[in-house]
Amino acid sequence: MAENLYKLLEKAHDTASTADAKQFGVEIGIVTNVKDPDQVGRVKVCFPRLPGKPESDWCRVVQPAAGAGRGFYWLPHVNDEVLVAFERGEAHRPYVVGSLWNGKDKPMKTAYVDENTTVMIQTKSGHQIVFDDKSGQEKILIADKSGKRTLTFDVQNKKFLVEAKEGDVEIHAAKKIVLECEDLEIKTKKTGKIDIGTTLDLNVSDKASIKAGPQLNIKASRVNIN
Repeated sequence: MAENLYKLLEKAHDTASTADAKQFGVEIGIVTNVKDPDQVGRVKVCFPRLPGKPESDWCRVVQPAAGAGRGFYWLPHVNDEVLVAFERGEAHRPYVVGSLWNGKDKPMKTAYVDENTTVMIQTKSGHQIVFDDKSGQEKILIADKSGKRTLTFDVQNKKFLVEAKEGDVEIHAAKKIVLECEDLEIKTKKTGKIDIGTTLDLNVSDKASIKAGPQLNIKASRVNIN
């Protein structure tokens, strides 16, 4: 297959300008298979411009900072358009060097702004990380596909915002959770509950007040008021 594909590429391209060149440039490919049997991040592609749309051997995919147990792992999907290069012009050594948008597969609708101040990462299902560099509105947004659970780093308002417009927010730690700030407010629209395992120490250095509506109950085996 590699030899036949090589001949097709050789026939389809003009030889590079230098007399000793074997590099035939790059070729548009369409991803056909992402189930790499060796699980090392390779894909197969076909070449729609060549007769019969021949399929390549397994292509290594260029990834930022790739190395032993590190780097990005972000493979193109089946039917994605990609750009393929060949090591020394040899068809059995293909590399996917990037993915391409086209007239059918377009960028995310909210990505484009005239000022080119948006950098966005979005998965197939719609999970997003957005870096907004627009002057006076700088922020970083992390959101799930629904857009209803978000983390926002708001530079203009100097705010870190955690929002869950549906569902719950939970914080778990095996040992300790520390909240340290100048002012602390806790508000609920309905009920509130604090459940302490063994000991609760409440220390107020100046003034303290407890206010209830119609009723305040204090219950214990023994109550000391000093």
